[in-house]
Amino acid sequence: MNIFIKNSKGFTILELIVSLSIFAMMTSLVLSKYGSFNQGVLLTNLAYDVALSIRNAQSYSLNVRSSARNSNSFGGVYGVHFGKNSTKFTFFGDTIGAGGTEYSITYNMVYDEIATNPTEFLSETLIKRGSKIGNICVYSGSSCTTTDEFGVEITSVDISFKRPDPSAIIKVNGRSDSLLYSRVEITVVASDGTEKKVSVRSTGEISVI
Repeated sequence: MNIFIKNSKGFTILELIVSLSIFAMMTSLVLSKYGSFNQGVLLTNLAYDVALSIRNAQSYSLNVRSSARNSNSFGGVYGVHFGKNSTKFTFFGDTIGAGGTEYSITYNMVYDEIATNPTEFLSETLIKRGSKIGNICVYSGSSCTTTDEFGVEITSVDISFKRPDPSAIIKVNGRSDSLLYSRVEITVVASDGTEKKVSVRSTGEISVI
């Protein structure tokens, strides 16, 4: 009986080196992209956190929640305060009137961040992993500008809602007498410089772009 044995060949050293080189190249490519992918996910999550906080303020106002710190008042104003280059944003309930009187019928629609009036503070969201609030621009016409009607750089914006209207009231630089802008864009920036924007229109529409 004749037995035929077929020799099977394994990898040659050259083939092994080529295979390992391709594997190493693909691994380094995946690892290099992982960082930017991870930053992109974190930035998107941050943008939606910002949008959700603004939506919560709108919901609090529309759902007839009692005024912040005053359970007997049901005409409260709720909003979110953002500062340029800040690593936090604040959810507040407006309790200070335009004349400085607490629980006034006429609210000033801005966050009064002073030690003598701590009643407006409700909660604070800290921005981590090197991200922050970046540019803030507003629309009073067809273009977005980073300065207010007085030509001053916009360093903060307050977006608030007053029952029963779902419309957003946009005030800049802590000024209750600022214009009623038609839209604001809040830019969030990741540690690698990538950006996303949260757009809020005076009609109450909130979107991430």
